[in-house]
Amino acid sequence: MNFHNIVHKLVVSLVLLLGFGIALGWPQYKKHKNIVRAQQALDLGREIAYEESEYKRRTGRTLDDFTKLNLSTKCPFKQNNGRTEMTCDPYVYWLKDGHIVRVDNTQLPEWFELDINAGTVDCSYEEGSWAGEHICDRMDLSSWTEKSVL
Repeated sequence: MNFHNIVHKLVVSLVLLLGFGIALGWPQYKKHKNIVRAQQALDLGREIAYEESEYKRRTGRTLDDFTKLNLSTKCPFKQNNGRTEMTCDPYVYWLKDGHIVRVDNTQLPEWFELDINAGTVDCSYEEGSWAGEHICDRMDLSSWTEKSVL
């Protein structure tokens, strides 16, 4: 075998190994990215719930339009079906039943509900959704209810 054939086989082998590594690693990267986004969505949902509870403590009522809350985000607001929604892709935030901050994932069948009155957080997903189950199973919600910040 000459030097050129050895280099060629080495390059082909490296390309195959790299392709195989990417093929195996890409789904794990996407799963990790979904969990990180879910954690960020939960953090922002918690901030909204906290601001709503503070507003309720001061005034005795909640705001249906949380554009008036002191939030740290620059995500856009819009009116949809008579309610104010804030969209921070891929999540949409809105107030449900006057005391629940609902956080819906627009790409996966998964959502959070932060109950301002009860001070609880729930991560839910559609039955049979492996992506939603994967996200919810990896979220640590215990610290949110233990801190009683809602």
